[in-house]
Amino acid sequence: MNLWAQALVEDNEFRRQLIDQVVQTVSSETLDPDDISLTVKAFMIADLPNELIELLEKIILDDNSVFNDHRNLQNLLILTAIKADRTRVMEYINRLDKYDVPDIANIAINNELFEEAFAIFKKIDVNKSAMQVLIDHVKNLDRAYEFAERCNDPAVWSLLGHAQLDANMVKDAIDSFIKADDPTNYMDVVKVASKNSMF
Repeated sequence: MNLWAQALVEDNEFRRQLIDQVVQTVSSETLDPDDISLTVKAFMIADLPNELIELLEKIILDDNSVFNDHRNLQNLLILTAIKADRTRVMEYINRLDKYDVPDIANIAINNELFEEAFAIFKKIDVNKSAMQVLIDHVKNLDRAYEFAERCNDPAVWSLLGHAQLDANMVKDAIDSFIKADDPTNYMDVVKVASKNSMF
């Protein structure tokens, strides 16, 4: 680690060449997980997020790499992209499939990457959580309705019904609750309908 620390200091005129060389050879010539771990740690300590992304892409996305399915490296790649280059997050979410889904989705939500969180939940068919993101964070009931129609899941229709009721869309809410086969909220429906003079 001391050698890495010296090599990756900012005023080392050969730092960029070293990084390029490491990235170029890392997946084809490195099979030892300890070497990979040490290299990744060195890039993290040197606070080189963009270079770390380059390194992790080469390790994980290279077809010949033995580390393609490494869960921790996939998590680290997505988390580093959330921190350093948000434009890449959606691509990683769609390409990778071994990362910790709920944790990454929640971190995406906390960093206001709502489309990315929705894509994560949708990818693994956790429709209720995907709908929750559309309702609570994207705040688009038209899109939520389209999603409910596509997945046609009673729990999703019920969530949509609640959101529509909160938005005083009583007729739409009733339709959604019918599609959910969920009569439990009839008192709320009556209350909102009465308040809006629908009865």
